[in-house]
Amino acid sequence: MSEPNCTAKKVIAALVPCYHDRYGNATEVMYLGRDTAIVPRTVKTVLKNLAKEYAVDIKASREKYGKLLGCGRSAPIPLDRETILIPLKMRRVISKNDSARGYINCFAVKDVQEKGEGCTCIVVLRDDRTVKCLHSKKNIKQHISNCHFVHTKLSGAPETDLQPIMDYLNCPATKSDIAIILKEIRELREKM
Repeated sequence: MSEPNCTAKKVIAALVPCYHDRYGNATEVMYLGRDTAIVPRTVKTVLKNLAKEYAVDIKASREKYGKLLGCGRSAPIPLDRETILIPLKMRRVISKNDSARGYINCFAVKDVQEKGEGCTCIVVLRDDRTVKCLHSKKNIKQHISNCHFVHTKLSGAPETDLQPIMDYLNCPATKSDIAIILKEIRELREKM
């Protein structure tokens, strides 16, 4: 799949939760090929405001793609065709109400590397900046594959271009995939 043209406007590369000396719990907004901005709000608030700007209902999006992919809260969040956000755990929290989850635009990902210092993986962005994540490389690749599936659904690609879907289907089943299948089997038994 070709990468979208992201040079004309500010494209969000990542929303990273961080602790700031002045603001406390804040969000580092990384733009692709541009400077980073520190927003004195939580990632959840920044995401909610972004969704308003893009006119996207996050709850409905999570329900729709979570059901299609069988992944609930970890479903990708498409803001537009150039911005599909992958929810990833990025830090260990120090307070009860802090969020560990951040978001990376799947089209901003250049590479995923194993074992960074104090994290499980390092996601390398297309502008060579890095983001630390507490996920395995395999898990992040699965999230990226999910994003390509969502992108295919959004773009209304013809059924002849099935490579992203085939990549998704060739991934091994996760525990959550098996749990969903077992639930559906139980529901079918009850109906019989």
